[in-house]
Amino acid sequence: MDELHLREDAPTVDSSGIRPPRAYAIEAGAPLGGVAVVRLAGELDMAATEALRAALGAPPGAGAMVVDLAEVTFIDSAVLKELLRARDELAADDVLLVLAEVAGPVRRLLDLTRTAELFDIEPDAAAAVTRLSG
Repeated sequence: MDELHLREDAPTVDSSGIRPPRAYAIEAGAPLGGVAVVRLAGELDMAATEALRAALGAPPGAGAMVVDLAEVTFIDSAVLKELLRARDELAADDVLLVLAEVAGPVRRLLDLTRTAELFDIEPDAAAAVTRLSG
């Protein structure tokens, strides 16, 4: 998998100010069997949207994209907006977006905003890849 974004492990202070410790990771792999997998981890907020948008672009040769949320501890409305945007843009290219292993905090946001029903959700990434590549 290609790591698209990973913040530094320790906070630093320089002339630009304070740089926070690592908060999130976004990894995107090449499609296998027509299914691309993007793994997210940590706390994703507005600062992650640019890297997330790049990772959720239509992968060449893929008919589906699985977003693995197993290690996500937080998302905000900006990240939810990116997931919704990606869902619509991928659908226009005939690529299905599937969320996998939606953790408690993410599930809570989806339920509170009544957007859970807009996504295809699988219990885990392996099950999603198996279903979509078969």
